[in-house]
Amino acid sequence: MIKRALATAALAASATLAFVPTAAAQDEVDPSGPFDATASFVAPWDPGAFGEHSEKGLIISPYGNTGLQCHGFRDRIWDCTQTTSDGTVHALIPIVNDVRGMREVWAYNPFASGSAE
Repeated sequence: MIKRALATAALAASATLAFVPTAAAQDEVDPSGPFDATASFVAPWDPGAFGEHSEKGLIISPYGNTGLQCHGFRDRIWDCTQTTSDGTVHALIPIVNDVRGMREVWAYNPFASGSAE
């Protein structure tokens, strides 16, 4: 009886220790992003931008709605960037952001760019 109790306790302790490194590794990930936000935006010249895709944010950029990355939490987004095909990361300017009931509008900033991360 005592051997069974000790074996059960040892098994439970080893199972607990097996999951500790996994939990610690997950703490290092920023839960707010950045995440791929391409599907959340539409360019104003795209078909349906003011029709069936009117729930999406507008992106005013010469590169359309490709390569968009944002930080966000609970339906709020901030700090968006756009990565072009050559790997250059451009900051996006929030035109309308964090206003309840209004559509998000972000614009390409040609003066703020850096290298790919």
